[in-house]
Amino acid sequence: MKTRFEEKLKNMKRKYYEVFADYEVFNEFLKSTNLMSIGLNFILIAALLMVMSRPPLVIRVNEVGKAEVIENIKSHNDPSEVEILEFSTFFVEKFRGLNSYALTETKYAWNWMTSRYRKIANRDLIDSGFLVKFQGTGLYARIEFKEEKVERETDDFAFVSLVGVRTLFNYNDPDYRESSLFKAELVLKKVRRTRSSSSGLLVENYKEIILNKLEEEK
Repeated sequence: MKTRFEEKLKNMKRKYYEVFADYEVFNEFLKSTNLMSIGLNFILIAALLMVMSRPPLVIRVNEVGKAEVIENIKSHNDPSEVEILEFSTFFVEKFRGLNSYALTETKYAWNWMTSRYRKIANRDLIDSGFLVKFQGTGLYARIEFKEEKVERETDDFAFVSLVGVRTLFNYNDPDYRESSLFKAELVLKKVRRTRSSSSGLLVENYKEIILNKLEEEK
């Protein structure tokens, strides 16, 4: 009785066959499946990279409080004026609203800076020893913004000015209070929206001046 392999050879009009032909066929089958698996893996990796490179879901709230999902993020990538001001005030609160017992929160502001300005901020705040001196003093700050304005905007940058009152308190002295009126000027760089920079903005430069000392009680 002929085997199935011998019947196949007969149908193919082969006049001979190898002793280990079954193993050869099996090896060829394994090679084919491996090549198919490798190709499928490449397709899956490419699909994964495409999904990872997609910007996060953006829900924009307009001036009347209506929320809308931005589907075509490429055509709506530029941040609105509300987003620019919200980002600016939030950055200043983290960057200048210091708390001697929660300095780690200040480090969050470093994530919202460009690499160039991050080096400048490190030099001015950390290398100068300011944070070390501030730590453990019991001081903490609260900021109330009085004016928020987008001074100018280009395709790549936004220039923002903020006027606010920063008041220092002391955990160890309930009567301690020191307030000052300040003005902050920010240069914001527009970047591609990602999970780490969902607002599409990074701080390129920050400048602050004290306009007036309001009160001082120690």
